Amino acid sequence: MGKKGNDYLDLIRKSGSNLRRRVPFFRRTWFGVLTILFLVVGVAVLAVMLAVVRPLREQAELFDLDVVHKIERASIIFDRKGEEMGRIYVFNRTPVKIGLVPMHFIQALTSEEDSRFFQHSGVDYIGIVRAMWLNYKAGSETQGASTITQQLARDAFKLKELETGQKSSRYKRKLVEAFLAERIENKFSKSEILELYLNRIYFGGGFYGVQAAAQGYFGKDVKDLDLLESATICGIIKSPNNLQPLRFPDRCKKARNHVLDRMHDDGFITGEEHDKYSAEPVVTTTRAADSRLTYVYEEVRQEVMKIVGDEAAQLGGFKIYTTIDRALQKSAEDAVSKRLAELEKRPGYIHQTYAQYRALLDNYKKSISAKEKKPSPEEGATEMARPQPEYLQAAVLMMDNHDGGILAMVGGRNYLDSMYNRAVQSRRPAGTAFLPFLYAAAFQKPEYFPALRIEDGPIDNRRVMIGGLTGILGEWGTEQDETKYADTITAREALLQSRNAATVRLGEKVGLESLKELAQRAGIKSPLRDYASSFLGTSEVRLDEMCLAYSAFANGGKRPKEIRLVQRITDKDGKVIHQIKEEAEDGVTVMDEIAAYQTHTCLVDVLKRGTGKPAYNEYGLGSFPAAGKTGTNYDFKDLWFVGYTSAITCGVWCGFDQQKSIYTGAFSNRIALPIWVDAMNATKTDYKPEEIAPPQDAYFVEVCRKSGLRATDACYEKVPDPLHGGSRSVRDTQKEVLRRGSPFDQYCDQHSNADIPGGLGATRPEEVGMLPPSETDHKLAGVEPIRMHSPALLGIDPYNSVQPLLRALPVNPDGTAIKRALPVEDDQSAVPPPIKLQPPPPLKLEP
Repeated sequence: MGKKGNDYLDLIRKSGSNLRRRVPFFRRTWFGVLTILFLVVGVAVLAVMLAVVRPLREQAELFDLDVVHKIERASIIFDRKGEEMGRIYVFNRTPVKIGLVPMHFIQALTSEEDSRFFQHSGVDYIGIVRAMWLNYKAGSETQGASTITQQLARDAFKLKELETGQKSSRYKRKLVEAFLAERIENKFSKSEILELYLNRIYFGGGFYGVQAAAQGYFGKDVKDLDLLESATICGIIKSPNNLQPLRFPDRCKKARNHVLDRMHDDGFITGEEHDKYSAEPVVTTTRAADSRLTYVYEEVRQEVMKIVGDEAAQLGGFKIYTTIDRALQKSAEDAVSKRLAELEKRPGYIHQTYAQYRALLDNYKKSISAKEKKPSPEEGATEMARPQPEYLQAAVLMMDNHDGGILAMVGGRNYLDSMYNRAVQSRRPAGTAFLPFLYAAAFQKPEYFPALRIEDGPIDNRRVMIGGLTGILGEWGTEQDETKYADTITAREALLQSRNAATVRLGEKVGLESLKELAQRAGIKSPLRDYASSFLGTSEVRLDEMCLAYSAFANGGKRPKEIRLVQRITDKDGKVIHQIKEEAEDGVTVMDEIAAYQTHTCLVDVLKRGTGKPAYNEYGLGSFPAAGKTGTNYDFKDLWFVGYTSAITCGVWCGFDQQKSIYTGAFSNRIALPIWVDAMNATKTDYKPEEIAPPQDAYFVEVCRKSGLRATDACYEKVPDPLHGGSRSVRDTQKEVLRRGSPFDQYCDQHSNADIPGGLGATRPEEVGMLPPSETDHKLAGVEPIRMHSPALLGIDPYNSVQPLLRALPVNPDGTAIKRALPVEDDQSAVPPPIKLQPPPPLKLEP
């Protein structure tokens, strides 16, 4: 071996010596420390996995995946005749099959929400890393990584509710969401997941599901959406309330263009298409009036939720049979609109009108569109607030007297302006419309009856303290600017003329407790104050309570158990889950039949000659039997009219939401009564009114209208005779119903024989050869006559002498007795009538 070989060997030996001296890295100290550290961290991570992640996975396993299929369906509402009125839903959603969704919509959705939807298994780990990196670069959380499947899990199982506000709870929720997404991917296909997702999520504007969004924003079905419309809807998903196009078109356009950017990046559209679509404005359809946005629909929804429960109500699919009569509903709504619009044109009317508010609202909307101001509440407290309605409101409720079913309900003039249902939610003083309950409470006792005379002089306001602590109690309920007092008036006149002073005196005798007890039996659950002012209706009550209570006067003292709107409900399979049975509808006794009928006859007179007289004379109430009562509260702040026929009770209230005087002299018979007349005139065909029959155990007496006492043969009044000129005498009496034992035995002391047509008795003087009345008759006026209790002549009267009337009987205006049919029997053994003989000639005596 040469020198070079020896040098090479020396080099190898030196290198080997150096290699042997170099310690391997895995034998070094730092490697051991690092390894131990990794092991400790790994054990810690494993412990965390076992302590935190594993329970969350187990929690995710507890969810029933079938819940994702439970999507609410619209429920159909029918009226009382079985005709469809419309559909309601907790969420405005119409499910559709995935096959009806255009492919360009799917492309827009996946580009925006989950570009790797068809590659991952529920959780996109690549997307998570990308989002973490982008959020790190931005310094805040600007990107999310939730897949479509995770969003479906979050929405279907309401996972947001798992968060407690702490950051750790948010991470736990996301882990549960991820585990659930994996389970969903294992059970359902990608197409099924897309269908469930698109039918469930919220798209803003009250639209749930893609079909509702397509109809609401573009007025077409989802299958007819073009690419630009599809991108618009998909852009809303990230923030539906802030991006919906009907309210924020500029924000929506920006979000839509972001979707177009992603579609271009994913190769679904070309650069030319991208530029073309991005330049287009957002164009939506005019939003149609939502049939749900009425007082009736909202009340139906609330009642259904009470009956079936919130969870079942959200799923929907029910057939709801209501008591509503659509024709009456429209008539009631039209009556409110027409009559209040006429009132607001009254000269000197100083309050906001409905038309003025519409103009304010239009200007507000224009200012929003023109970006003069931003709408509240999103952009801060300094922005322009939506104007609030301050115009005169009204409410109407019509109910079936038999079963308490609501036939029509008007809760205000415009549901979109104010969702407050004044027919069933508002409590206001009923004023003199409350008086019938006091009189009914009195009439239940034998010593009180419509013909009872009550003192009618003015009283000191300190006894009731309405509007002040001193002075004379006002008489606003008479519906007149001026009121004249009498010494005494009958209870009937006090009620039909709404005489406050006389009513307070009666109330003090009857007692507040008797009034409160009857009101509670009548269905008035609102508390009555323990003050004398409650006699005059100063306590607040609801309109539906008043209608239910008034129905007792039409039902012989009984009322339906409750007012209701829903009669029957069936589920999607036709199974009856709620039914009001006819046999279960026993009425609630409020008062006895005689008290109810006595009050009813007074309320009939209210319309004929009392405060409600304009109903026939001016407003055109049909010629059918009806009764009711005006109600004017102090200072003309609340106006009522509640009335009824044998079939229907209808109540009307008018006033401002912020209580204030409508105007001085705004009596209820000028504002509330016309609305009631229009509504009731619409009932006479399908709900034929009939006369209300008196109780069998009551009896009638003839009463003089002038004196208020039992009538005599002399109870006539002279009235002008337009046909023959001069004047003629007419019978001035009326029938009054009494209960057995009522102390009413005084006879009229205001009429004399001079008031009888032709003179004395019920027979004309020329028929019996009598002389005209003398001056003595006038001198004896007011003296109580001695009444005959039995005929003066017994046995057969061959002379056919004139017999006095033993008690007051109804007679014709000309004084002749009213003939009545009497039952007879064919009695063969009856004695034949005697032969009437001519009177013998006078005897001539010789001197």
